[in-house]
Parts: sequence; structure tokens; C-alpha cells
Amino acid sequence: MASLRLPFAILTAAPVALGLTSCASPATSSGTSETVVSAVVRAESDAGGRAFELEREGDGTWEIRVVANGRAVDLRISPDGGQVLSRGDAESLDAGDRTALESAATTMADAVRTAVAAHGDSGVEEVEIEHASGRAVWQVSFDAGSDISISLADGSVVAPSK
Repeated sequence: MASLRLPFAILTAAPVALGLTSCASPATSSGTSETVVSAVVRAESDAGGRAFELEREGDGTWEIRVVANGRAVDLRISPDGGQVLSRGDAESLDAGDRTALESAATTMADAVRTAVAAHGDSGVEEVEIEHASGRAVWQVSFDAGSDISISLADGSVVAPSK
């Protein structure tokens, strides 16, 4: 009889453990490339413009700044990238970044995909426009503290992770 108790306990505990795992908070998820790209696409679609800055907040939500019709919009996107939680005016984009973004052939979503392919999908923390050696780049920062710079002009990796 004792030999039947152990298998019964295992069979009973497994569904409970799986159920608890599926209820885990999405805020604990890392910024995988799929989630980041979904959040960027949602923000750009909602605002009707192009994303120029992204940051993952402590609660797992995404703060994404988009420029649309000459004005900057700040959107907070759900941790899974699927829902706009709030929207408001943002600090305007400086002239150099605006010019770089207007002439960019590479979108933020494309830069994330390229950076993750070069670095590995360890969790994106932040993406922003930087200027390095006279070139405008998307600087993609990862959880581990490393960065990769992607050219706005052609989508190539300009500087590998540190």
C-alpha cells in the first residue's frame, strides 16, 4: 500500500505545480526579442509613428517613446507587449535624433532582431538612438549589462557587445 502513495502524491502534485507556474507574474519575464518587437509594434501602431526610445520598467512594463506628426508620445505597454496601458506627451526628440530617425532605413524592431541574433536572446532592457563616430546607431542594451550598436542607415552591427 505504501508503494502506491508515492506515485499518487507525484501525480497529484504535478498539476498543482504546473498550475502555479502558469499563474506567474508576467513582470518577471525578460525582454525577449518577440516581446520587445510586439511592444514596439503596438506602440507605433497606437501612436501612428516611429519608436525612438524604449525602456523596460521595474514592473515589467515597457515605456516606449514614439514620434508622430512632429510630436513625441510616451506610451506604457503591458509586459507581454500586447496592450497600451497609458499614453501621454513625451519630451521632444532632439534635432539630430529626429534627422537620423527620419532618414533611417532600420526600424527599432529590426535593430532588436539584429542585436538579439548577434548577442543571444538574454533580455533587452533599453533601446535608444546614439551617435558614435559620426554615425547614428540604435544602442540595444541587455540584462547582462552588454550593449550592441546597430546602424540606423543599413542595419549592420557597428559595435559588438561589451
